[in-house]
Amino acid sequence: MLDIYVCEDNAKQLAFMAGFISDYCAAGNLDAALVLASPSPAEVLAKYKDTNNAALFVLDISLKADLHGLELASRIREQGKKAFIVFVTVHPELTLLTFQYKVEAMDFIVKDHPDNIKRRIGECIDIALKRHKGPAAAKTLQISIGDEVIQLDMAEIIHIETTCTRHKLRLYTKSRILEFNGDLKTIETRLDERFIRCHRSFIINRDKIAVVNKKANTVTMVNNSVCSVSRNRKNLLVMG
Repeated sequence: MLDIYVCEDNAKQLAFMAGFISDYCAAGNLDAALVLASPSPAEVLAKYKDTNNAALFVLDISLKADLHGLELASRIREQGKKAFIVFVTVHPELTLLTFQYKVEAMDFIVKDHPDNIKRRIGECIDIALKRHKGPAAAKTLQISIGDEVIQLDMAEIIHIETTCTRHKLRLYTKSRILEFNGDLKTIETRLDERFIRCHRSFIINRDKIAVVNKKANTVTMVNNSVCSVSRNRKNLLVMG
């Protein structure tokens, strides 16, 4: 299931986008649904915190709230779950700011003609579903080490962690340890729903958890590696 959230402070625009998304998902019998349409970033974050489903966010950039849309997107990324982000705005000049905030937006939709907004949002829903479900080939992770390009079966990955070297990551499988250039924020968008960003320094494969220690805020993986877990992410540690 793909959960869809809309955060927009203009009541008319909010109702328009929410209505279209609900109708689009129902008409196409899609494995996706609108779970929240709200002008409040805080309400969006609170609702998202309590689910492990993949999600698509349609966010206005210029929210009249404590957080603007870019800050909200950054907070969504901090949750460490699979999320697709689309911005809608009347200010196309703000496009470059999405790169500054490093939130990796799927699309940037200008509020112009209603039919164009509908078409673009519909395309984003379709793309997000394809990326979430993905063909068998999408269940691999490709990394580069020197002159080599290595294709890894995601099922074999136990966890990925940061190292003492800036922009250098360490990846563990049962049979090997690989170090490569990258950052966790980018890698997590390329992994499937088995993986969670449990801490600023760790991404773990839920299927490879051996022991959860809620008192110590750690998990022990099947290879005996111990990974830290942020207090606000303990609810993600659902074993099964």
